[in-house]
Amino acid sequence: METDAYGIYELADRDGKIIYIGQGRISSRLNSHFLNNNHPIPKASYYRAEVAGSKERAEQRERSEIRAHKRSHGYCPSYNMRLG
Repeated sequence: METDAYGIYELADRDGKIIYIGQGRISSRLNSHFLNNNHPIPKASYYRAEVAGSKERAEQRERSEIRAHKRSHGYCPSYNMRLG
């Protein structure tokens, strides 16, 4: 994966439950969550990432994935509640 590629990512807890869907430059965003145990989403144990190609496309995919999660599960991921 390109170091500075724009995309989306999902963070999941140790049980595999998605707790956050985010977007941006994937490597730097993931590093902000996992490096030095100093990330703003302390329950995050796993991630999945997808390159989107551009900032605009990443923003669109993030909104789409949050809506899809809400449709499937009846609620937004816990750290995306403000976006729901």
